Amino acid sequence: MRLVDHPAQRGETDLSVPWFVRRPGRLAHPDPPCFPTSTRRQPATAQAALSPEIRNPGFETPPIGPAELPDWRAAGTRGAATIAGPARTGAFALQHNGTRAYTVTTTQTVRVPDGHYTLTAYAQSGGGQRADYLFAEPAGGRQARTAVPMSSAWTAVTIRGIEVRHGRLTIGLHTDAPQGGWTRLDDVRLTAGAPYDFLASGDITMLNWVEDSGGTYSDERGRREDPLKIMAENGMDIVRLRLYNDTGPDHPRVGYPGHYLPEGYQDEEDILDLARRATRYGMRIQLTFHYSDYWTNGEIQDIPKDWRDVTDLPRDQAVDKLESHVYDYTRSFLQRMAAQGTPPAFVSLGNEMQGGLLFPYGYSYTADGAPALARFLKAGYRATKEVSPDTQIIIHIHDAGDYDEYRWFYGLLNQLGVPYDLIGSSYYPFWTRRDIPTVVRFFDTISREFNKKIMVMETGINWNPVTHEGVEGQLHDNGPVPYGERPAGQRDFLYELFAALKSVPDGAVIGDLYWDPVMIPAPGVGWEVGEPNFVSNTTLFDFSGKALPALKAYRYNVDGGR
Repeated sequence: MRLVDHPAQRGETDLSVPWFVRRPGRLAHPDPPCFPTSTRRQPATAQAALSPEIRNPGFETPPIGPAELPDWRAAGTRGAATIAGPARTGAFALQHNGTRAYTVTTTQTVRVPDGHYTLTAYAQSGGGQRADYLFAEPAGGRQARTAVPMSSAWTAVTIRGIEVRHGRLTIGLHTDAPQGGWTRLDDVRLTAGAPYDFLASGDITMLNWVEDSGGTYSDERGRREDPLKIMAENGMDIVRLRLYNDTGPDHPRVGYPGHYLPEGYQDEEDILDLARRATRYGMRIQLTFHYSDYWTNGEIQDIPKDWRDVTDLPRDQAVDKLESHVYDYTRSFLQRMAAQGTPPAFVSLGNEMQGGLLFPYGYSYTADGAPALARFLKAGYRATKEVSPDTQIIIHIHDAGDYDEYRWFYGLLNQLGVPYDLIGSSYYPFWTRRDIPTVVRFFDTISREFNKKIMVMETGINWNPVTHEGVEGQLHDNGPVPYGERPAGQRDFLYELFAALKSVPDGAVIGDLYWDPVMIPAPGVGWEVGEPNFVSNTTLFDFSGKALPALKAYRYNVDGGR
């Protein structure tokens, strides 16, 4: 197994520039280790004995009159729901359309045995609707929804984890659209499923700094409000929090004394406060340990200042001490989280750490660094599970769609016996240059090969071509996805992304965390002290802090348990 020859070792990359200002150089990978590609993840519970049936699922039963919907019922604007062609299969499909603005809901109630179900249909949409979603509502339960993507192609729309407790389930399509806004639905199918909860929200680590610097937030009507309340009311049920050991000018980046994060923010006390705020709104927590005082990624993994005395020790002793530091620090902070009633549902050991942790000791691509990295990860895993056994451990790397890198990196973890629960992946269309269908196929394949489910740890897209300062931001464009750099384009991208992620077989993708939803313009706030805000044009709130249309993608993609 060859674990050398990384470009950073040859001085080919400028490590002083953060990852969100330039794309990190790609690691030079050794040949991927052998790994059984036939391994498949399994649904949580199989219920093949259930046999649900939908009447007229393809809308092929001939209607008696032009306004008839055999076996289905329409409520709302008269004549807005019809049986028409073209269809995905057969001659007919359900169509929602109107010669004037309309609101219509087409439903069918079915009797089914109690249990979990998956609802799948295929849809086409002309876009522009105020609301357009497939839904499932069990008797006595909450409605679950998946928004219909804006696409003229027939696209799968899936709702998983529908729990029926009283033998009845109402399924349907709801559309609220302007004149001419159309949607077609065909081939509706209800099958036995398994428990599933699609988690969707974003990273709020910058929130206190933005608010303390004068940033304010408002809902879509312009009413000033706590942004976490706005997010929760729009269906967001989890937040990501990134923890640094310590921040401020006394804890700068190694070798770069002018590069540091603001004192008192993104450290333990700040993260504890944000965790309490999020928990008040019923949100779960994904906690990322950076094991650093500064941004970390595949190329920047600085040892925290308070641990840097290890550099005076022989390598073996330094690795021993760093392993102890990781264990003690992880355990101590999680005990503080638990003590205040905010234990994280998920913990990520590192951030985009395909290059390793705690450089130069924990490089992933060197013969002595990889075993040290494994020790650090095992220490973090052990500490987490001892404090919070139900917390799921994520190992997070960048570049969704890179088969070679994922097979190399997670294969390496398997060779070294590193335990973890979930694969974490960053997906930005700009950085990856990959569209949604491409990365969805990738997630399905990688999940099967490593028998792990996936959390999309970072996603971002521009809602404006430039930042509030009129300059190009972190993302220079929106890559190959067919949506313009405008608020409606950001919303439509998320509609497509969430529908696609929820359609991955076996519920292999469990959620998506947006980066950064809340880093709106505020005096003095940037990617580090004294530097600009390069993501103000990718947030989920506009430059004034008003909620953007993209929040509808969360509102119309909720599960019944939320």
